[in-house]
Amino acid sequence: LQPIGLFDLTVPFRPSQFTPFILPTLNWVIMLALSLKMLQYNSVATMTMFKTLGTLLTCTIEILYFKVQYSQKAKMSLGLLAFGSAIYAGTDVGFSPIGYFYATLQISSWVLQTFIEKVATVDSEQTKAGVTVIRNILSLPVVIALVNITGESSAMMELMQRQEIWGQVMLSSLFGCGLGLGTSALYKYFAPTTVVVVNNVGKCISIMLGSILFHDTLSLLQILGLTTSLGGSFFMDKK
Repeated sequence: LQPIGLFDLTVPFRPSQFTPFILPTLNWVIMLALSLKMLQYNSVATMTMFKTLGTLLTCTIEILYFKVQYSQKAKMSLGLLAFGSAIYAGTDVGFSPIGYFYATLQISSWVLQTFIEKVATVDSEQTKAGVTVIRNILSLPVVIALVNITGESSAMMELMQRQEIWGQVMLSSLFGCGLGLGTSALYKYFAPTTVVVVNNVGKCISIMLGSILFHDTLSLLQILGLTTSLGGSFFMDKK
């Protein structure tokens, strides 16, 4: 894969390249753990709405703190994205205070991640694949620590004995590697708001594919909300 630029590891690894990614990696693992907790108490509709709030918060920080200028078209696109998410989230009939608490923490961590990882990736001399390797190496001790803190070490041992799911784990790891490469490329070349908008597109497409694969019928309001959000995302243009 290296000759076509998909897994370029031509830049030598040095200890100094790891230091800038310690905080982003720590926050990344915490963010994933919070995502799992959030999904225990909230529906996908609630999660989608919180993701949109995170997108708007990221854009607001860029405008107020970093003085980034967005066109009227971009602002209207973000508004359309928010409107579509609100329509979709309106189908959520459940409310959980603890779920909203975890969702708030997760989105706050997500917004923080867009900025600290953007800075670390842009300033790094490593390739996109090299950055992915660095993040994966740094995440291992964090994951091991979280497993022990949450008392899930016995569950991990049980998981290792279930050979029937090893293929799923390998496939998940493969796609996770691809996600890391894609994320590194996004942070390298695009603004934080653009990155989170792309994440929203992925979330909407995942919901649609999930409804097809698991035969979960979407209501007209849900389809309208997802279509509106996707439309707003595709019309996004900063300049």
